[in-house]
Amino acid sequence: MKWTLGFAIGSILFTAGVGRAVPPGPGQRFDCSDLGGDTSCAADDPGCVSNQKAHLACSSKLNSALAKSVFANIICHIDQAEKRLKGASEQGAGQSEENCENNPGKSAQGTLDKRIAAVTDQGICDPLQLAGAAAREGVLFGSGPDSNDGQNGLFFCDSASGALIGDDDPGFVPATDDVFKCEATLAKTVGKLVVVAAKCHDAMNKFFFRMRDFDEEACEETSPTLHGALDKFNKVRDQTLAKGICPPCLDEAAEWDAVAATAISQLDAANDDVYPCGLAP
Repeated sequence: MKWTLGFAIGSILFTAGVGRAVPPGPGQRFDCSDLGGDTSCAADDPGCVSNQKAHLACSSKLNSALAKSVFANIICHIDQAEKRLKGASEQGAGQSEENCENNPGKSAQGTLDKRIAAVTDQGICDPLQLAGAAAREGVLFGSGPDSNDGQNGLFFCDSASGALIGDDDPGFVPATDDVFKCEATLAKTVGKLVVVAAKCHDAMNKFFFRMRDFDEEACEETSPTLHGALDKFNKVRDQTLAKGICPPCLDEAAEWDAVAATAISQLDAANDDVYPCGLAP
């Protein structure tokens, strides 16, 4: 399924024509905690609206590159689990995953590094933006619980096979083809959720920069009229559960919802890495 930011941007505007209703503007905090606006405040998103056009473009490109790297790395982990299911050794599948994840060249991290370098060379970024992107990359490609590797066990959670995926990646080898299809679908759908939710953050920054209201929550989560990012996730969730192929750890909607909530929460919490405050004029 190809996901896009599937709504008309114009439909998420709210006319700020009464009293002093204004969204946060350039250089102000998304959550309005600096009194930089009183509408469209994104209470769960740290960071600040870009303060000039060059920084706006820089954050947009860094945001996209980081989100796409998450999806690319998830694909590496799906391939690793499939190889293990088909009989590959822990070492063999693990080496393939490492090559896919962070070897120079076209790996998930290699591509991210090239994209960050290209933005850096354009001279449009404040040092704080580049430092934030580097910090976020360190988390995503590190070994902590919020890393791409650390999240793998959320997807490949069924222990029926009794075999660990291994290498430096938590999770279990899927016991059957059906279990793999369910777990891989969840993993890929979470990756798409991150990419689309990141686009919502970027749209919020662009709208606020122009002093226009934007409903980031409706874009990122659910809305009966706007078809939010989480609405798309929920559609795939329901279709997959209806097939009856999921293992006990993923056979309820609440279990999928918990994984999705973790992904969105982590993306929100890291927003100030991509959209930092205190940028130079």
